[in-house]
Amino acid sequence: MLVLDKPPGVPMRSVGSVLGVDAVLSDLKFDLRHPPMTVHRLDRDTTGCLILARTHEAQRILAGYFQDRAHAFSARDDSARTLGDIRRVYWALVSANKSTLAPRGTVDAPLVTTHAGVTLKPGADAKPAATDYEIIAESNVEPTGTGRSPVVLALRPRTGRKHQLRVHCAGILDAAIVGDYKYGYKDVSRTGRIADDWRRTLRDVDADARMNDPVRAERVRRGSGSDETCLEGVPLHLHAREVEFLHPTSGKMVRVVAPVPPHVSAAFQALSLALDYG
Repeated sequence: MLVLDKPPGVPMRSVGSVLGVDAVLSDLKFDLRHPPMTVHRLDRDTTGCLILARTHEAQRILAGYFQDRAHAFSARDDSARTLGDIRRVYWALVSANKSTLAPRGTVDAPLVTTHAGVTLKPGADAKPAATDYEIIAESNVEPTGTGRSPVVLALRPRTGRKHQLRVHCAGILDAAIVGDYKYGYKDVSRTGRIADDWRRTLRDVDADARMNDPVRAERVRRGSGSDETCLEGVPLHLHAREVEFLHPTSGKMVRVVAPVPPHVSAAFQALSLALDYG
């Protein structure tokens, strides 16, 4: 979590186990009377970098960065994206067919938000959405019976649509993000079938991680699951790894890299997925 304009020398107070970012905003006021404001959101159970603004002016400018980025892409003017450009990198563990997934590419597919979720749909009511992707790690584990293997993708969204990365992975790349039950990931806990070996490994890894995760333990205790969250299955393996942008007041480049959470790093290790954490 990145709080802009945090005064130097001010420690960040521990807040213990929480169920969402809104629960900690009041603990990040520091020397101001009001808490910081969210600039953007992460999907539930997505980990990693989140930008917060401590002043209304910083929030207005940074929110404009995200809006300008979407407008610039829809206009197909790459040079315009240098102004107020937000560069974000996500790591996603996906269930992919390596024989059909290209090593890298760009997904350019418009999205429509409905009451049931987000769908791929061209037309006047669709909003442009684009994601650059690259395979950064592949596993040598035996593929499933349908030829699927665990693969780690680096995802670089050019636009910031709701559920964009999840829908592009599942709907265009045919590579649903592990734990994304809403958009196509399959698991023994949801299907009732016997899991394939590497999926069984993920389930066992998550069972161990859940015992040491107070946030997920609290969710289980409260029964606070949703259509997007399967408390008995593996969680969403989508991590906002890096964010880079120009500071709205100082003009200096800000680059933040978020550590990989324990359940994701444990999955990488169990599935022999070697990544560069530098």
